[in-house]
Amino acid sequence: MTQADLGLADAYINGDFSFVDKDAGLLNLFMVLIANRDANTTTASKLNRKKGWWTPMFFTASFASAKFFIQHVSRQNTLTQARRNISRHYDLSNDLFALFLDETMTYSSAVFKTEDEDLKEAQMRKISLLIEKARVSKEHEVLEIGFGWGTLAIEVVKRTGCRYTGITLSEEQLKYAENKVKEAGLQDSIRFLLADYRQLPKNIKYDRIISCEMLEAVGHEYMEEFFGCCDAALAKDGLIVMQFISIPEERYEEYRQSSDFIKEYIFPGACLPSLTRVTTAMAAKTRLCLEHVENVGLHYFQTLRCWRKNFLENQSKILALGFNEKFIRTWEYYFDYSAAGFKTYAWRLSGCFYTPRQCGCTGQPIQRTSCSILLILSTQRGQTVKSIWFFLLLYNLYVIKSFVSQNLRGINFAPAYLIEICRFNTLFFSLKISVCFMI
Repeated sequence: MTQADLGLADAYINGDFSFVDKDAGLLNLFMVLIANRDANTTTASKLNRKKGWWTPMFFTASFASAKFFIQHVSRQNTLTQARRNISRHYDLSNDLFALFLDETMTYSSAVFKTEDEDLKEAQMRKISLLIEKARVSKEHEVLEIGFGWGTLAIEVVKRTGCRYTGITLSEEQLKYAENKVKEAGLQDSIRFLLADYRQLPKNIKYDRIISCEMLEAVGHEYMEEFFGCCDAALAKDGLIVMQFISIPEERYEEYRQSSDFIKEYIFPGACLPSLTRVTTAMAAKTRLCLEHVENVGLHYFQTLRCWRKNFLENQSKILALGFNEKFIRTWEYYFDYSAAGFKTYAWRLSGCFYTPRQCGCTGQPIQRTSCSILLILSTQRGQTVKSIWFFLLLYNLYVIKSFVSQNLRGINFAPAYLIEICRFNTLFFSLKISVCFMI
């Protein structure tokens, strides 16, 4: 009670409790806790949704909550602090990440065709979908913000022959990716830089900008600046393809004003944006237009379960790298904590930004593991009022269809869908942004 939410994490990490069901015990605990939280989110408790670190469940936890909140605020992503935040996670060890990721070293959600599909195949499908949606051609200059371990860059250049620039704040990722590029013989086409998005050269324009699960590291305070930098770097008729984890709007204010396990132990400085936060930041600072919204991220739960399995099967190798038992339990907690978030819709996988008339994802969902949204942005303004009405109508039909489908399955999500209709109608009318859902 004196450590707020993080007390549970500390207890598990320290080995104070464990489960008979080693595979699903911790995951099931998180599912129960999330269900309990959601059950208590009633009309009578609306005030709770606006609480921050100053209103914890127990008064004795207020001091710890304040401490963690102050620590989180101190890690805001300034130019200097952003590199420290990224290094704390991504510079742990390339060998460590290789023990639980697949051969592609892709650290983002895969797209599975079946539940038992190999993780590498599912990741290659996701990579193919990103390339398809970016519609890269040989004459294009492509920028990737947060290139990870370089697999997407290599695949894009192999398939299209374009010129590719990637930036990262991780020295370990840079070393690994540069070696992979040399092995592939693509040094003349791919250039990797240790640089912040705020340090992009002003005189270079890119036809395509790709960012896969990097936006979470930007932070609430820097969202407008991030999109402003992207807009400044984008060619006149360019497009942005972006995928990011987001949080439901009704929980965003409370979430961003507090700390949690992920922010303290895994990704310092991180902040999952809400969809509204992203679109308002984009509208405030850029000429970008939202062109398309599509459901794409239904597979993160399965991806996280694969990572957890690989991680725990390699415990002896992880210990040999110099990590200890507490580290292993911390990451087991991380995988299950995140998986529960996607399975219960507490987290969502939102977004890619494209030009109009782009087709949707082709991978079939194995289950509805997250409320995922694919967005499309371009630099082309001028959608007519008629198109706004038309696309809003399509969106409302999509939501109603989803509502009916869920209720036929015995799941009552009526309040959530009604909230979504009201929120999106208000948002897109105010921003004059056309929205189209691929049904």
